[in-house]
Amino acid sequence: MRRRNDDYFAGKLVVITGGTSGIGLALAEELCRRKAHIVVLADKADSVSAAVAQLGGAERAAHGYVCDIGSPATVTETCAHVLATHGAPDILINNAGFAIYRTFHQEHPQDVERLMNVNFAGAVRVTKVFLDGMVKRRSGHIVNIASISGMLPLTPNAVYGAAKHGIMGWSRCIAPELARFGIDITVICPGRVKTNFFQHETYHTRLHRKETELTIPMQTVVEATLNAILRRKFILYVPRYYGLLAWAYHAFGPLVQRPFDKLMRSRVEDIYRISGSP
Repeated sequence: MRRRNDDYFAGKLVVITGGTSGIGLALAEELCRRKAHIVVLADKADSVSAAVAQLGGAERAAHGYVCDIGSPATVTETCAHVLATHGAPDILINNAGFAIYRTFHQEHPQDVERLMNVNFAGAVRVTKVFLDGMVKRRSGHIVNIASISGMLPLTPNAVYGAAKHGIMGWSRCIAPELARFGIDITVICPGRVKTNFFQHETYHTRLHRKETELTIPMQTVVEATLNAILRRKFILYVPRYYGLLAWAYHAFGPLVQRPFDKLMRSRVEDIYRISGSP
């Protein structure tokens, strides 16, 4: 059932990982406008300070903490402090993530570890720390910002895509487990949104491709995400026609998969063309 109260977010404690830039910061700004209490987590102290100042600081119930979600010890320590200071979140938005535009063969081993640790394990470990408080309260909402690459084999960034597939699978599994405690799960699968997500050097050196011109306005993602929370919707594609594409890829087999896989092979060939590798 949809939550119809226009003031639903007012007074709610919302914790957002990766909340100092991109989608996370945009969500924090809109939720502040709707009078939510905001806690943003990010791995750089200067970005946390800047985001909290931009959100209005304590006067607007906005707080921030340095937390590298790729580090288990840091997550345990920081999230325990958040719990002690603010309590368990009403809404947890697992937004932090990054990608590198390389093939798996080209990827550096340390980057493989970091990609898995942040994009999948980070969301799991942050949720685990906060979950007990939600269970005891018998309410909560976990929002996982995934990607259309969590439903389609988009590459070259195989580890990132695999992590987002993992987020989808994990979300599907915990949804029935947590329903008995009144805890909702929502997964957002956006397409390409212009943010600093694409600031890694590998995105600047790749060849221009027509499909990368398809971008989604930030406000569209923000409004769709908050609407999905209000509607208790499990999965939402942004834009919605991406859901049809994901369905068609699996429903029509080779009819859709062959041209799609041909497109992916073309993207891979561009990578090796630039690098001069055989």
